[in-house]
Amino acid sequence: MIVNFLGWLYGSDNLFQGAAGLTYPLVVRTSKNPDPFAVLGDWAVETRSFPESSWLLEEMQKTNSHLWNGKTYALRYLENSDQGDRLHCSTGSYFDTVNTCTILEVELRRAMATLPDNASHEVRYEAMPLRQKLHGTRKGSEALEDAWLGKGRSAAIAISCFFAVYDGQDYQYFIRQRSANLADGAGLYHIVPSMVFQPTTNAPLDPKSYNIQNTILREVAEELFDHEDADCNPITYPEIADLQSLLVNGGASLQISGIAMDLLCLRPEILALLVVDDPQWLARHGSSLRFSRHEYTTDKTDRESWRSLNDISVFLPGGEFDPCNCVATGAASVILGLPLIRRSPVL
Repeated sequence: MIVNFLGWLYGSDNLFQGAAGLTYPLVVRTSKNPDPFAVLGDWAVETRSFPESSWLLEEMQKTNSHLWNGKTYALRYLENSDQGDRLHCSTGSYFDTVNTCTILEVELRRAMATLPDNASHEVRYEAMPLRQKLHGTRKGSEALEDAWLGKGRSAAIAISCFFAVYDGQDYQYFIRQRSANLADGAGLYHIVPSMVFQPTTNAPLDPKSYNIQNTILREVAEELFDHEDADCNPITYPEIADLQSLLVNGGASLQISGIAMDLLCLRPEILALLVVDDPQWLARHGSSLRFSRHEYTTDKTDRESWRSLNDISVFLPGGEFDPCNCVATGAASVILGLPLIRRSPVL
């Protein structure tokens, strides 16, 4: 029902189609330029003002007193050129994102839950004053333009990284159910690692911070090896230093496969593919894998989170990447990345 409404508002032909005929609440732009250093455009000081609070933020603070208003890199606009898409950014905050983006998804889901099943799309839209204020009477490509221009929102940029590791026979990747205690995407399946793109120093243009590769390496340290202090310098950990060395010497590669717009909350997400071709990396560090205790469900079956490239069950209705069960951008990252990995000379 939600996907049908989003198709009505943003154009059904624009929605991302996955395997097994499943449709995701996303628009995906495949990458013309896979270079992770080319996807970021200019950074500028945020001059727009956003609401200091909202009914959603107040609800969230009542149930979670530990919400942290961290800094983010937020979308100013997407530049489409012959050299590839570039995201031009400003610095935002988590609360600004809640008040202008997350609230759109909650508004949408509550409208869908409270109106009768036979309600028209027009009636449903009337129950979404925030989204209607954003788009007015614009639909289809015009409404999508509002999304890609960052209109009226502090749209924190996220990254979904399809991290595939060669074990000598096949590539493995990681899917995990997100913790029920998280404010966003609680209980849904997601690829590991996934992250918000955010400054790690007081200087937003610090090349160590405004950097897709460094961000992903930090999250590999945090989410796959449970190093809680990886923001300091993830290269101090042997598995990350080893991975960075492989990226330099050709035993691993990082590329951008696309950029997605999550139509539920109107936030952009960079879809990345990190491939380790050298089987010795997993042999050296596989025994140290420990999924983040804060981000994901905790049990003793970590190995069950590993998936083979040949396992198609995850894409079938009811599987982990069914749109009802997952963070959709994670599924899109895998779907775009699979044909790229299968070109690998080691297969």
